[in-house]
Amino acid sequence: MKPVHSLFAVALIGLAATLPSQTRFQVRARIGQPPAPAVVVDAAIGGQHHAPHHHDPRRSFRRSHGRWELRTERVLIPGYWHDEHVPPTWGWIHDGCGRRHWGIVDPGGCRRVWVPPRYELRTRRVFVAC
Repeated sequence: MKPVHSLFAVALIGLAATLPSQTRFQVRARIGQPPAPAVVVDAAIGGQHHAPHHHDPRRSFRRSHGRWELRTERVLIPGYWHDEHVPPTWGWIHDGCGRRHWGIVDPGGCRRVWVPPRYELRTRRVFVAC
């Protein structure tokens, strides 16, 4: 921020201090090149103080007439491979001498499973102009 901008801001704050207690004022200053968003200072004297927020002039258009609608559409989700973990399986097993004992029947691991393509219903909000 340049010193000239700082002096201008101090002068505005001094002017605001002399205004009646319920007066609201707003200061808009563009800092930087034209595509940069403007800095907006919105303050209320004698009560509440609002923190500065950024205002993007490219998005300052106003939709005057219209309504929001929910639109549901079918979307194709393509098929894909999914790696799935299979836990080991435990159970009774027989050793070489024919004795039974508790142990791992199947060691488990990872296996690849093909998930086929499918359609899903997705809902989104759309602005409809009148």
